[in-house]
Amino acid sequence: MPRQPWRRFQTSWGSSPALPDAVKILSRYQHFQQWIAALLIRGVVHLIGATVRLRVVRGGDHLEALRTTREPMVLSFWHNRAVFCAYFIYRRLLRHGVPITILVSQSRDGELGAKLARMWRAGVVRGSASRGGAAGLRKMYRAVSRQKMSAITIPDGPRGPLYQAKPGAVVLAQMCGVPILPMAFSADRYWTVRSWDRLVIPKPFARVVFVVGDPVEIPRELSSEELESERKRLETTLNDLVAEAEAAGSPIKP
Repeated sequence: MPRQPWRRFQTSWGSSPALPDAVKILSRYQHFQQWIAALLIRGVVHLIGATVRLRVVRGGDHLEALRTTREPMVLSFWHNRAVFCAYFIYRRLLRHGVPITILVSQSRDGELGAKLARMWRAGVVRGSASRGGAAGLRKMYRAVSRQKMSAITIPDGPRGPLYQAKPGAVVLAQMCGVPILPMAFSADRYWTVRSWDRLVIPKPFARVVFVVGDPVEIPRELSSEELESERKRLETTLNDLVAEAEAAGSPIKP
């Protein structure tokens, strides 16, 4: 394994400035607007979360083990499930003191997501597959390896294509020697946001089904071909979990 495996992504991911560009160009009023928006989103999601009928049909023991042992893992789910998956992680892990950090893009939308993540007691690292990725990956590596935090990565973020995994989650798990814990959910009643990923938000009193997959172990030594194979394996695993959740609940049409 290379001493600094993130360097292979330096060209495509670029370098990260001290502060994200989106943060630098936001005025105080825009920051205030985003804090208000994040508070509103959190309030709405918590209200919905209090009314839905949620079942974990598989893998709840993996979450319980993480809450008990706090051994770091890389938590992973698709972008259009991100908001309610993040709330689910808050309910099951973050509010019980499990340390978790999330990689958030350096866009303006990412700044809103970062504020929301902090409200849910998560650490935040800025970077993505398009901007600041190598520096973001290094910070995530330090959080997992040195601070013993679990990590959240969204393999098809920040701009897709939908349901197509980028290699970041695999590389992070490889570097840190920790498994990936994939998850997905379905809902029988939901809204979809007019965004590139058709973000899914369950409606109040919906039946929500969560599926948590088995931990995906990533070898520490990987060639480029093997890395691509592991990326495809994660992509297939997440898509299979979506299908399993929808089979146990209701299909979601992106």
